[in-house]
Amino acid sequence: MSQIVDKFFGWVDIVVERSSKIVCYLVFVIMVITAADVTARYVFNHPLVWGWLTNRLLFGVFILFAGVYTLSKGEHIRIEIFYDHFPPRIKRIARWITMVAFGSFMGVLVWQSSWMGWNSLMMKEKAAGAFRIPLYPFKLLIPLVAFLFLLEGISYFRRDDD
Repeated sequence: MSQIVDKFFGWVDIVVERSSKIVCYLVFVIMVITAADVTARYVFNHPLVWGWLTNRLLFGVFILFAGVYTLSKGEHIRIEIFYDHFPPRIKRIARWITMVAFGSFMGVLVWQSSWMGWNSLMMKEKAAGAFRIPLYPFKLLIPLVAFLFLLEGISYFRRDDD
């Protein structure tokens, strides 16, 4: 059973690594859209109708995956001035408390964002304004990435690097 669990979380780590490497290129897309929007606004006095909203949505996707990737590398912030001086037993307790808080938060995020994404899909929600892009694909991505975040958190906790 342990081999199956190890294999599953190894797969989760691979999915996080590969998807994050693909999504990191959104920064370049955001830069190109921003440059085009600035050029259109200040050179042609005609800003792009779709520029700001598209950048906002793409940045949201980028941030979702950035959080998961950062956790997979163990680079999230903790108060190391205290934590590094804790004895191993206290570090273990702190990790358990952190895991329970993380699991609770991510569980609620998956639950509530699933509900929000489903409602958005059912009503085929679109952005307000001139650029009526569908919002439901982005809202459905939130619970998927949050669930991946939860799985990566469990994987990270299982590694017990400290």
